[in-house]
Amino acid sequence: MTQAMNNDLSELARLVPIPTGRHKARELTLQALYQSDITGEDVQYAVEQLCEENHGGHVDLDYFQKIASGTWKRIEELDQMISRVADNWSVQRIATIDRNVLRQAVFELLTEPGLDVGVIINEAVILSKRYGDKKSGAFVNGVLDRLAREIRTRVDSPSR
Repeated sequence: MTQAMNNDLSELARLVPIPTGRHKARELTLQALYQSDITGEDVQYAVEQLCEENHGGHVDLDYFQKIASGTWKRIEELDQMISRVADNWSVQRIATIDRNVLRQAVFELLTEPGLDVGVIINEAVILSKRYGDKKSGAFVNGVLDRLAREIRTRVDSPSR
């Protein structure tokens, strides 16, 4: 392979990132939350099913189980937080994809203080653009930007 071809492949790899195990975990979380939101079944059923289907793949299954189950357990709290900053939108009026992308991202903001806010928001925007409608990315970005400032200020400041 020539040096020029190596450079081209390196540039292509930089422009088209390979999904990480955590990205795939977030994608599976969206699937599980969406399924549970639509069917009304407990998310654990969807989690078990998706773990079986993706066992041995390039998915961080532990992280998937953690964020899917944790999001579902705190869904009422997360919905209240989202509705507070989503101007003129009740959580039930938000498109199902967007609602569940927001839920899991807010859960990560609350429970993963070591993760960069930009990574969490960017991952959520990617999922909303891929599975939502053409306005989903901007909507999700706006809601998460507001919540991230509030959450990280609260999480990062020491209690007195």
